[in-house]
Amino acid sequence: MSQPVIHFSYECIDEVPLHRVRGNQLGILLSIIATVLTQSWWILALPLAVQLISRTYGVKYNLFVRLFSPLLPVSQRTEARELLRFNNLLAIMFLAVTLAAHYLGLAVLSYIALGMLTAAVVAALSGFCLGCFMYFQYKQYRLRHRRT
Repeated sequence: MSQPVIHFSYECIDEVPLHRVRGNQLGILLSIIATVLTQSWWILALPLAVQLISRTYGVKYNLFVRLFSPLLPVSQRTEARELLRFNNLLAIMFLAVTLAAHYLGLAVLSYIALGMLTAAVVAALSGFCLGCFMYFQYKQYRLRHRRT
C-alpha cells in the first residue's frame, strides 16, 4: 500500500497540509489574544498584513505558517487551496472591519467583528471549519439557482 506524499516545501499547491493551516490559525489567534490583553489594536495590522501577503503571493510567504507550523506535528491530512482562499478572504474582511471600526470610534462593531473572527479561528483549531461550511452553502446556493 502506498503512503500519501507529504509536501515539505512551501510551494503553492492545490492541497495544503493541515499543520500549515493550523500554523496560520494559531498566528491569528495569538495576535487576537495579544490585542485583547494589551488593548493595542495596531497589533491586528500584523495578521492583516500576513493574510494579504499570503493571499497575493501564496502560503510560501505566510509568516505565521513559517513560524508556527514547525511547532505542530506534521499532518498527512490536507485542505483544499480553494477553501483556504475563501477562509483567507473572510479573515481579511473581519480584520479590516475590526481595525476600521476601532479607529472610527465604533467600539461595539470592532468587538463584534473581532469576536466573530475569534469564534471562527477557535472553531477551526478545534476541527470545525466555519468558513468551509459557509463556502459549501454558497456553492449549493449557486448550483440551485443555476438550474432555474
